[in-house]
Amino acid sequence: MIDFFTTGEFTHLRLFILVILAMWFLQVLAVCLDFWSGTNTAKALGQKLYSNGFRRSFAKLGDYWRVTVMFLFADVIGSLFPWYNLPFATMLVTLAVIWIEGRSVWENSRAKKSQAAKLPEIIRAIIQCADIKSAESLLEKLKEKDHEAETGTTA
Repeated sequence: MIDFFTTGEFTHLRLFILVILAMWFLQVLAVCLDFWSGTNTAKALGQKLYSNGFRRSFAKLGDYWRVTVMFLFADVIGSLFPWYNLPFATMLVTLAVIWIEGRSVWENSRAKKSQAAKLPEIIRAIIQCADIKSAESLLEKLKEKDHEAETGTTA
């Protein structure tokens, strides 16, 4: 790759830079998808969204990029060798970031589908009980749901 100094051919250098930029874009995209997944899960669980989550996403991206820049140094050194034709270290770190963020999205999905996501519905139903009769009716429904969950049957 270093031969562009003597030949003036920048095609390989452009490819190298393009791959690096594409990897950085994929990292940003992975963090954005995790952020989206996290906010959707929080909404489904009835949790209030605070700016801490927003700041944490940007801090996480900064941490990822610091590691990526360190691996980019390895790519720059590797580019001095003729057999090192792509930024393999940057690609490796991008795969790690995508794997970490993918696990986070998967965990958010599991949390969203858990029984805890149904808890706000129950709380709303309890609050809406205006008299003893509606409270007793709700209590019976909850007992039925609990029995269904224990036996694995549906009414």
